[in-house]
Amino acid sequence: MAYLTEQDLTQRIGAAELLRLSDRDGDGQADAGVITGAISEAESTINGYLTGRYSLPITPVPALLTGLAADIALYNLHPWGAPEEMRLRFKDAMATLKQIAAGDLVLSAERVPSVSMPQWGDSGPVLSEPRRKGF
Repeated sequence: MAYLTEQDLTQRIGAAELLRLSDRDGDGQADAGVITGAISEAESTINGYLTGRYSLPITPVPALLTGLAADIALYNLHPWGAPEEMRLRFKDAMATLKQIAAGDLVLSAERVPSVSMPQWGDSGPVLSEPRRKGF
């Protein structure tokens, strides 16, 4: 399941602004590939921070992840430099992802089970003296 949809972005910034950011060929139509690419890159960034801590993909998607994905995707839609507010939102999103990766901020999602390490100790000889005679 996707963390973010084009509809989520439209609700966040409006259709006119999304068109302005994504119409790279100047035909007056939003370039779906540009929007999809920005969303995909944002989701890949998020998954990079969540890998090893949570079972991916996360379902249902917490609202926090949708917001983070939106901030990252909108930053990605500014190819020639984002405005200061967008840059700060991106920076905050990345800081939040680092907190999640460190375990300082916990999502309400299925976590990856911890793997126990083998225990070393002395359990005595594997072969007793009489059994080793043939070896």
